[in-house]
This record gives sequence, C-alpha cells and structure tokens, in this order.
Amino acid sequence: MRVLLVDDEPVITQGLTLLIDWAAEGCEIVGSVKNGEEAIAFLQKEKVDLVVTDIRMPVCNGLELLERVKKEHISNAYFIVMSGFDEFDYARQALRFGCIDYIVKPVDKDELLAAVRKVRQLDERYKEEEERISELEQARQDQNGIARLIGTYDMSGSNCTIICKEKMDLLAAAIEENNTVEIERNVNVFYREIREKQITEESVDFNISYLLFQLIHIATEQDDEINQEEIMRFIGESSFQEGKIKESSEYMLRFCLEYAEYISQLRGRAAQGVLRDVEKEIKSRYAENISLREMSQKYFINNAYLGQIFKKKYGQSFKDYLTDTRIHEAAKLLATTDKKIIQIAEEVGYKDSDYFVQKFIERKGCTPSKYRRDQGNRNG
Repeated sequence: MRVLLVDDEPVITQGLTLLIDWAAEGCEIVGSVKNGEEAIAFLQKEKVDLVVTDIRMPVCNGLELLERVKKEHISNAYFIVMSGFDEFDYARQALRFGCIDYIVKPVDKDELLAAVRKVRQLDERYKEEEERISELEQARQDQNGIARLIGTYDMSGSNCTIICKEKMDLLAAAIEENNTVEIERNVNVFYREIREKQITEESVDFNISYLLFQLIHIATEQDDEINQEEIMRFIGESSFQEGKIKESSEYMLRFCLEYAEYISQLRGRAAQGVLRDVEKEIKSRYAENISLREMSQKYFINNAYLGQIFKKKYGQSFKDYLTDTRIHEAAKLLATTDKKIIQIAEEVGYKDSDYFVQKFIERKGCTPSKYRRDQGNRNG
C-alpha cells in the first residue's frame, strides 16, 4: 500500500516513518506534506492507498481534508486520523466522514500497527469484492455480446447495456452515510438518465444488480458476522420490488432510504457486539492487567470511540467498571473463604495490597477486614 503522511510538524512525520516497519506491513511511504491543501494536491497527482493525517493543521486541517477527499471523490484512500486531543467529537466527525481509525497522540506503536493492519485487511476484502464485481460485469458482457467500457454511452446499437457506474457508486455512498438528501438527489439523477438516454429495461436491470452488489458489500463491512442470506432477506422484506423499482423512482427511493437505515442499525449492532465481548473479557479476565487499549486493538475499534460507547452503555468508564468487578469478586471471597486479604487482593488483580484496601474502602465504605467481620456477624 502507498502511504501519505500529513502533519505540520516534520518531527512527527519523521517519527512515524521510524515507528513501525512499514515495508514489513506491505506499505511504502510515498510522501509527507504539512497540511490538508498540500495533501489534496498530492492526491490529485499520485495514487495513494492510505493517508495518515493529523487533525490540527494550518490552512486545511485533517477533518476538512477527509471531508473534501470523500465529498469531491479526490481519492479512494483509507484514512487514519491522529490528534493530540482525546476528544470524542473529533473521533465522531472523523468516523462519520469515513475514517478507518482514530489515534490519540503521542502515537503508540502497537496502536498504529493495529490500525495499519486493519486497513490492509479491509483493502484485501475490497479488492476481492472488486474482482467479483468485475467477473459479474464480464459475465454480463459476454452473455450479451457487449464490448464497451463501463460508463460510456454508445446508442448506435439496438441492444446495448449501459452501466451508470459513477451514479450507482454515488448512490451507494449516500446510502452508506444515510444521507437522505443525497440519496434522493442521486435516485432522481438516475431515473432522469434513464429517460433522457432511453436506457433499455435490460440495462436498468444491470444497473440495479450492480447497486445491490455494492450494497451487500457495504452491509458485510459493517458486521463481520452478517451473511448474505440475512441481507437478501431484508431486501426481500423491504419495499424492494424489482418490477416496480424499474418503473418508478418512488419505489427505488423508498428502498434506498430503508436500506440506509438498515446499514445504520448494522453499524450500531456491531458496536453493541463489541461491548458484549468486552464485558465478557472483564468478567473472565478481571484478575489480569487488561486495558481499554488492549480491547480496542483486539476488536479492531478505535480506543477513544470504544471508551465513549462503553461509558454510554454502562454509565462508567472501562477502568471503573473493571475496578467494580474486582472489588465485587473480592467481597465474595471475603464472605465465603478464610483466605488472607493479601491473597484475595492478588487473586482479583492487585499486587499492591494497600492499593487494594484503598479501592475496597472507596467501593464498600469500609476496610476488607471490617467487611469480613460484618458478613460473619450477619451469617452467624
């Protein structure tokens, strides 16, 4: 993968080139620039697969760069965003614009490595899907005896198949972002094209098939566990009615809006799945030295974002939840065993017994010894 580094501090870009072994990860750093404007100029001239950019930069910051690249279709590069500010608002905006990961400065080697590998996995999956689409297009072309480039229009033949690839890609992107205004605009553009170019029914079928293929790919990206049967079941149960969609933009618009909402639900479901996995990790490994960063790397989710959705669901931070779990388990051991306090502290994850006592008092309002006596009196 060809990588572009974007940061107004040369020491940062130099440090990033040395932080990990890029070549070993199948990457080549092809340039480093100081701000978003320079990055856009570079992307317009060079093919880049991954952009690693800072948020705060003069002239054009990282979020503005990401937004312009996506909205103006300057490049298909993946984005990893860095910031010296551990603020969820930045992460949320970056993720909304299609950022793959968000890393808080100072950049940790393992976190950067995990993000780069995540991008490589996505890129490999995307290339596999592209090959499948290419095979589908070729099969259609072979079947219909067509030898035209995708996106070109040659109305001289009476049985030509036209793929409005660019328009279908724009519509798919709007659906992925759940951008209702752009969805409606692109649907209307597509049907106007059908009327103006007098596109045949066969060609409309082809365009709709291509769009559905893209939408299936988008759905599988949101949730690794989803299968195509579930996606097709949703399509079958939604307002998608092939005959009516070919004839009416109203049905197509309704289907696209429903599918956009479905993608949003899948994205939320995937996040909830990660939270369930993290909760299980805490309950089974509370005695180990686990951290939010470790969980984010293990489940391929941004560290700051995971912290925010964890707190939203459980009403407390990952660290506090882990502490509560440890103290809860310690209290059970105090009430049901004769083990020494120092031993119980170690069994629930505290090597420093004084620190354990401090945390126990914070949670239970008394020392472990008093808690044990009180439990003994109740049971007696």
